[in-house]
Amino acid sequence: MISEITVRYKLSNSIKDSTRFETDNLAKYHLSFQINFELFRICVIDSETNRCLLLEDYSLSNIFSTADLLEQLDLLFEDHVLIKAGFWKSITVGIKNTQFSLVPESLFEKDYLKEYLSLNTTLDKEPDENYHYFEQKNTEAVNVFATNDRLTNWFKAKYPLKQIRFVHHTAPMIEGIMLQKEEVKNEQSVFVLVEQYFLTIVVKQGKKLMFCNSFTFNTSEDFVYFILFVFDQLGLNPEKCPVVVFGEITHDSESFSKLYKYIRQLSFGSKPELVRFGYQFDEVFDHRYFDLYNMHLCQG
Repeated sequence: MISEITVRYKLSNSIKDSTRFETDNLAKYHLSFQINFELFRICVIDSETNRCLLLEDYSLSNIFSTADLLEQLDLLFEDHVLIKAGFWKSITVGIKNTQFSLVPESLFEKDYLKEYLSLNTTLDKEPDENYHYFEQKNTEAVNVFATNDRLTNWFKAKYPLKQIRFVHHTAPMIEGIMLQKEEVKNEQSVFVLVEQYFLTIVVKQGKKLMFCNSFTFNTSEDFVYFILFVFDQLGLNPEKCPVVVFGEITHDSESFSKLYKYIRQLSFGSKPELVRFGYQFDEVFDHRYFDLYNMHLCQG
């Protein structure tokens, strides 16, 4: 029984724009989730005003399989009145992992999803692994990624009347970055999204996507190494090329301090320019949750 399962999730951040959020208007709102074995995040955007109304961030512990994860999701949904509602305007689920590959649109064929992924990552880590794709809107690439059928089926069962869009976490990150205003036209820029155990690096030049990949890291030395590795591979100048960091990293962290020794134009990112926020979100660092805030861009 659900009541006998040990709770292994903890709410670490919760923000609600109570002046604008109205439960009677859920049919106008976009609901986004992000998930892996370490985290579960929720975001609600008013589709008409492009205003962020709700953010919840849960940390997960001792989750070692999709079966463990689904147990915790059952518990969380049982206690969460809001997300149990079924009449949202649209729903997107973002999978946060390193199992993805970007394929040029001109070369993409949907019959070869597993083959595209096998070039970049280890597949079949669990039974019932399946492969999906998302056509990036603001760059000529197709995002191919892996997830578990049991997880996708779980969401489909919770929202049987909705067509749920599944994407990789890099999809909203790329969409958001490509829509940001450029301070210098056609300048090469590096964007780094940091999670607890892995980082995602995106490089763009003007409106052209040059590079995107994720790396698992355990130490601050690893963190710096992978970023400098990308600089070396792409021939970027660490003295001149700007680096913008997002996610789970702070000004006083060891990783940031060590990276600053090598990168002169290092800064923290800001909230998406196309999303509106109430004063309630001022308590969150602007560089956190960038990809989550942009999830609604991947709908449709």
